[in-house]
Amino acid sequence: MARYPQGQPLYLPFTVKDNTVTPPVPVDGGSLTLTVRKPDGTSPQTYTPTHDGAAGSGLYHQIIPVADTPQLGKYPWVLVITGAGAGVAYGNFDVFDPFEVTVLALSDAKDILNIDQTDTSDDAEIQRKIAAIESALERVTGGPIITRSITERVELTSGYTALVLRKRPVASVTSITPVSTGVPMSIADIEIDTNAGIVRRKLGLPFYGAYFAFAPIFTVTYMAGLGTAVPQAIVEAAAVILKHLWSTQRGNALTVPTGGEQMTTIPGLGFMVPNLAAELLAPYALEAYV
Repeated sequence: MARYPQGQPLYLPFTVKDNTVTPPVPVDGGSLTLTVRKPDGTSPQTYTPTHDGAAGSGLYHQIIPVADTPQLGKYPWVLVITGAGAGVAYGNFDVFDPFEVTVLALSDAKDILNIDQTDTSDDAEIQRKIAAIESALERVTGGPIITRSITERVELTSGYTALVLRKRPVASVTSITPVSTGVPMSIADIEIDTNAGIVRRKLGLPFYGAYFAFAPIFTVTYMAGLGTAVPQAIVEAAAVILKHLWSTQRGNALTVPTGGEQMTTIPGLGFMVPNLAAELLAPYALEAYV
């Protein structure tokens, strides 16, 4: 899946082939219609791709204007071809916030993999792996690496005195709103157990209100994460994991069972990683594993 920073026109290339012959060969299509949906599934846009003419048979492209990609996320597309080269092609592309902070910058990842900065052929794949590694690491740490805002529904526990949040460490609470009333309550007297992710009132009193005996469910908006910069140990762990995944994919898996190259399992990850990565992540893990 290709990834593009928000705020730039997107160039989507297509090749139409005649599938009635073996092997299929490029052919100028009859009629092409491209439909692109937004991440939330609304307001699909339709386009007629442009034939590249002198570039060769069957080659087309579509430029998606900035105004048509206002949302962050995955945009699925379908290309319908009628007449010559008839068929249906489909795919998607991802629009991301260019200001988002990731565990590894693309330029750093390319240095780690010994890929020249001018070589952009693997950029999309590298960014996918970085995103996957970051999601996996957040399962290990129990919350975001970089502090961000989270909104979730929470039910009162411990005699209506505690709200247990799912992401941690909790940096601050922005608002607590009873679902039954929709009116934010005062948070002037709350105290936060940062690492446990538990919110209580300072005197241990219940969260009183109209919801008390009937619907003790709240919408809580809060900030959680390890800070505004990625801890260097996590950067190094991500680098080790990226290098391992990259070499494994290319048939050069790390096989020496000694030192930092010994493989281990970390709770929360769906794959084994070099022991060095586990050691680097240990201080930030939600549960001990080394």
